[in-house]
Amino acid sequence: MAATTNSHIAALPVEVVLRQDEVAAPRFTPRELRMIKDHLGRTFTQVLTDDDSDDKFTVMAWLKLRRDGVELDWDDMDDVIITIGGSAPDPTNAQPSTTSPRSASSGE
Repeated sequence: MAATTNSHIAALPVEVVLRQDEVAAPRFTPRELRMIKDHLGRTFTQVLTDDDSDDKFTVMAWLKLRRDGVELDWDDMDDVIITIGGSAPDPTNAQPSTTSPRSASSGE
C-alpha cells in the first residue's frame, strides 16, 4: 500500500521569522483564540504572560503562518524553526522600482 501524505505538510516552511512588531502586536481571530485554548488549556493572554513557558513563541509562529495562508496542525509546528528578529522594513528606505517612470519634474 502506498504511503499517503498530508498536502499541507508538503507546503510547511522550514523556518518562520517573527518580526518584533508582529510579536508586539499579534493578529488573531476569535476562532484561533478558541483553538489555542483548546490545545493548550490556557487562554492566549495566559500563554503570553507566562514567563516560565516558551509556548508563546510557538503560538506566535503558528498565528503568523496562518496569516500567511499555511494550513497546519499544532503538531506540524514541532520541527519549524522559529526566528525572532528585526523589524518591519522601512518603506522610506526602499529603492525605486526599475520599472518606475522617470520623474516628470526633473526631465530624466
